[in-house]
This record gives sequence, C-alpha cells and structure tokens, in this order.
Amino acid sequence: MILLGHQVVAAVVAVVVMVWLLRSRWTYAHPRPALVLWQISGLTFVVAAVGVLLGFGLAPFHRGFLPALLDLPSRWSELDVWHLAAVAAGLLLAGWLVVNQFLSFRSTARARARHRLLLQLVAQPNSDAFVVDHPVAVAYCVPGRHPHIVVSAGARRLLSEVELAAVLAHERAHARERHDLVIAPFQALRRLLPRSQVLTRVSSTIELLVEMCADDRAARQHGREPLARALERFHASGPAGAPAGALAVAAADTPVQARIRRLRHPERLAFPLVWPLACGLLLTALATSASIFAVPLH
Repeated sequence: MILLGHQVVAAVVAVVVMVWLLRSRWTYAHPRPALVLWQISGLTFVVAAVGVLLGFGLAPFHRGFLPALLDLPSRWSELDVWHLAAVAAGLLLAGWLVVNQFLSFRSTARARARHRLLLQLVAQPNSDAFVVDHPVAVAYCVPGRHPHIVVSAGARRLLSEVELAAVLAHERAHARERHDLVIAPFQALRRLLPRSQVLTRVSSTIELLVEMCADDRAARQHGREPLARALERFHASGPAGAPAGALAVAAADTPVQARIRRLRHPERLAFPLVWPLACGLLLTALATSASIFAVPLH
C-alpha cells in the first residue's frame, strides 16, 4: 500500500498546484513560469491517476508496477476481483489517454498539412507571410516544422504598418516557441471529455497564457500599444475563424479584451516566491510516481 500512497500524494500535489494556478493573478504577469507549472502538474496528475489504480490493483505483489505487470499472467489468481478490476481500469485509462493523444495529434497534423497545400494554391507568398485575398481580417500561424504565417488582404487594409508588424511578430512567436505543443495535450483531453467544465476551463486558461506569451514577445519588438490597437481592430471587425490546428492572433474563443487591458495596463505583480517550491514539489512527485512503475520494490 506504500506504492498507492505515493501515487495519491503525487495526485494531490498536482491538484493543489493546478487549483492555485487557476485562482492566482500573478500568472498573467508571468505567463511562461505559469505554463511550466501547468505542464508539469498536468503530466504528474495523469501519471499519478494511472498509478493510483495500478497501485491498488497490484498492491498484493509488493513490486514496482512494470515488474508486477510482467508477473500478472502467471500470478493473476492471487488477486481478488477488486484488485483485478483496478488493474484493468488502470491499463484501460492509460491506453485511452495515449490513443486519444495520438489520434488528436494525427488529426491536427493532417488538417495542417491540408491547409498548407491549400495555401500553396490560393495564397500569395510575401516576404513576411502568406497573403490570402479575402476581405475578412484574419491573421494566424499554421505551426509545425515548416510553419506558415498567414494574413488576409482584409487584415492588411485594416491595420497600419506598425500594427501589422506587431501582429506578424505575435504569430512568429507562436511558430518559434512551438506553442502548439504546449496546448496540444490539454486540447486533446478537452476533446476527450468535451462536457467537462474543469477541463474546458483549464484548456482555455492555458490557451490564454500562450497568447500572452506571444503578446509579450511582439510587444518587446514593436511596443504594447500597436499590438493593443491591432487586437481592438480585429475584435471590432467581428470574430473570424481560423483553420483547425492554427493559432490566431485574435481567436474567437480567447478573451481578447483581457489581453488588451494587460497590454495597456500591465500589472506589476511580483514573481511568486513559492514558484520554486511548487516546481520542486511537482518534479519530486512526478519522479517518484514515474519511478514506481519500474523500480522492483519488495
């Protein structure tokens, strides 16, 4: 039962950190450190959730999970129905999560590949972006190993030169920092459980933090006000959809007004002193939880 206890503690630590992140205001002032904690806490919780089930189910073997699973075909009769059910649930959960992540990644990759081919046919390559001859104002990034920055003719007419430069810098930040990989695991979980309000809130929070990271890089290059004005113009022109798998500068499902306020009136909140402690606790919990899968404890 010691193995089970370790997994429960790891899951509790991850949940406590995620609740703290959802309720904290400092994350908007320091989005990158917040995203680091989100990534580690999310991974820790998933590993621990599987570990809790396997920890209970394999407890009679008094071994690490992988060694115990290898012994399971020859020793399954030593487990009662509850332990067998827990093992089956743990394996199903792990397989469900892995398959869902793979299918989500493959679907997104295919959508991006199709859109890149379409851009080769309908877009005019420019020195800084692909230009689509469309009156609706839109700008987005199709991420990947060969990212495409796309801007519509409507956006070029809507924005001034400096505003357009800020928008393009925002999209280049998405491409260079591979923000798509940051949000992909959480988006896959949201697709897996679309009715979960918790997952929807977590995913939306992470998407907003990613946009703020790109805002910060663009603001350092071109100033906060040009980007704020560009976001205002996009917002006033009405929501414009972006293709599946793309990262848009003013996506309809992100709170653009909050980003504008942050650009114009940044909160000078101090970096939280407990961040290193939270990071250390999460890394310890993750390492302990993961190591129990392989270490042959007796």
